[in-house]
Amino acid sequence: MRIAVDGMGGDYAPEEIVKGSVLGAREHGVAIALVGPAERMEQELAKHDHSGLDIEIVHAGEWLVEGEHPAFALRQKRNASILVATKLVKQGKADAVLGAGPTGGVMASALYVLGTIEGISRPVVGGAFLGFAPNTIVMDLGSNVDCQPYQLLDFAIVGSVYAKKMLNIPEPTVALLSIGAEEGKGNEVVQQSFPLFRQSGLNFIGNVEGYDIPYGRANVIICDGFVGNIVVKFAEALGRTIA
Repeated sequence: MRIAVDGMGGDYAPEEIVKGSVLGAREHGVAIALVGPAERMEQELAKHDHSGLDIEIVHAGEWLVEGEHPAFALRQKRNASILVATKLVKQGKADAVLGAGPTGGVMASALYVLGTIEGISRPVVGGAFLGFAPNTIVMDLGSNVDCQPYQLLDFAIVGSVYAKKMLNIPEPTVALLSIGAEEGKGNEVVQQSFPLFRQSGLNFIGNVEGYDIPYGRANVIICDGFVGNIVVKFAEALGRTIA
């Protein structure tokens, strides 16, 4: 397996990205295509013992920075590292792409270069993030801040597959994140989504509230990215504060 890695994506790029790529190649036996300015990638790679590892450098002269509007940035930076890395998958030169840079840029690159799976309208960010509930994933965590009900249903389908394949849960339970467990609670999008979820064939158990997340009341909890991003960052900050 060859993984294309955005060498310039992340708060501590390229140092930590290159370091992680070397560790990944050594510990998991994968090939790495490290994408970024060739000279900088070579300088960082020289700091590590990579003998016997399949790591190639693919030059990209530009990269995204936090705060740029993703669509505008990608139009202006046609040689951005995340874009070049994603194109390696499209061209069959890599099996997967990994980027720790701005979420919007990663999502926009995937959407622009790879498109979506048939029947799925948008890429979605999500997964398990809370140690108290390792079998609970939340989607979306920040890539889609304004969503339609059918898009939330798409996220639930993606989340259910994720829970089955990655967490080995045969029949994952699915819930909508709302301000009350009763049907009819929540904003307009949540209210309109409820009947769609109930008719979807998913293992839908209704609404859950914020305090149900750490209790693991559902395996797949769905919300828009505006709500999800606030939840995940609050949880991260709370953990750090308690520690």
